[in-house]
Amino acid sequence: MSPILTLDGVRFGYDPDKPVLRDISFSVSPGEVVAVVGRNGAGKSTLLRLLNGLLRPDAGTVGIAGRDAGKLKVSEIAAHIGTVFQAPEQQIFNATVRNEIAFGPAQQGLTPEEQALRLDEAVARTGLGEVLETHPLDLDAAMRRFVAVASVIACRPDLMLFDEAQRGLDATRRLLLGGIIAEEKAAGRAIVLVCHDMEFVAAHADRVLGLAEGRLAVDATVQEFFADAAATRAVSVEQPGIVELAQALGQPVALSAPELVAALEPRLKGGA
Repeated sequence: MSPILTLDGVRFGYDPDKPVLRDISFSVSPGEVVAVVGRNGAGKSTLLRLLNGLLRPDAGTVGIAGRDAGKLKVSEIAAHIGTVFQAPEQQIFNATVRNEIAFGPAQQGLTPEEQALRLDEAVARTGLGEVLETHPLDLDAAMRRFVAVASVIACRPDLMLFDEAQRGLDATRRLLLGGIIAEEKAAGRAIVLVCHDMEFVAAHADRVLGLAEGRLAVDATVQEFFADAAATRAVSVEQPGIVELAQALGQPVALSAPELVAALEPRLKGGA
């Protein structure tokens, strides 16, 4: 299966003499959930803006669906990539939640029936049915985030970029967002998560890209990453509590409580 996204030797700096990112190369395949991690200032959000075309590399190439993104307009890139920004109010511009979600599908040449279906599906999946006629900026921060998520999933892009989309969500809404990620993955769409929350990364990512000092210091499966304390230290993040507990109990890496319980079950039965 061909990658939906490829980076080859990408370099970028807001000041050309002081690069933020250096020699970044990786690919993302359909149906893959990739977390980008690293300390503040490592270049994570800058990387996302290189992926969606808001920034262009000083050197190297970004490829989207087999095409050089440097030769594409932002609108052409947006046909393949949807972004949920860290501050959703920066991307919301319609006067009602309904119009905000409906805007993207209306630009895709769909029939009115198809547009209505996309709207209804996105609303059902994000739980926004009771606020469709509300101005998005009158909602709380968490619901504004789901308005942004709904507006992206309604367009069904090949790749979704989430910049700290889990931030500020309570447990119920984190579960809702996690379910959406799982559904998009099952549908064959790729997701890149910029995320400081290692519990969320452990629960939802397949793979981790770790940035340090402008370079790609780690490219590993999520299990490999959290099993390697040196790797987490290299990109200045902490292991999730469930991983630390599993290791303290002498178990292989466990990324969730059910996984740890399953690993411990033979020992518990033996003790009984």
